[in-house]
Amino acid sequence: MVSRAEIRNRVIRIIAATRFPFVDQTNWSEDYVTITNDSGRRVRGVSGPSGFVYPSIVITRANTDIQEIGEVEGEDTVTEAQVEKWRLLSDSAAVGRRVKKFFLYVPEGKEEDALRLLEDNGIEYDGLRTWAVRDGGLVITPIRTHDTPEDHR
Repeated sequence: MVSRAEIRNRVIRIIAATRFPFVDQTNWSEDYVTITNDSGRRVRGVSGPSGFVYPSIVITRANTDIQEIGEVEGEDTVTEAQVEKWRLLSDSAAVGRRVKKFFLYVPEGKEEDALRLLEDNGIEYDGLRTWAVRDGGLVITPIRTHDTPEDHR
């Protein structure tokens, strides 16, 4: 049996490989670099009041400035305890057309909790998505997208 931690690590890698950029995306900047912090690896973090935080997925420009951040949560981590981390990650992402390029991925069934926590705490985000493993494959469902309509997939 695959552990919850390993499933989350695999989900991080699949999301990074297929959504940053999307497989068919034509407007992805050539100087973007997709980095994952999974399986205990700490490659690119952001500095916060309690030290460095390592988001699941970090998109940098070639000059290492952070452009986008994707955070993948597990079954037991969509809680009030994550609010300050999510705020830091949002604040660390660049602005897209109108909002911060922070994308939150939560397990299917946790979307209402995540939405409430984001909205009630005024955390700016571009997208909320759910993830689920079905028949051995990863299914991503867009819940809310604020900035770029083509990202709502």
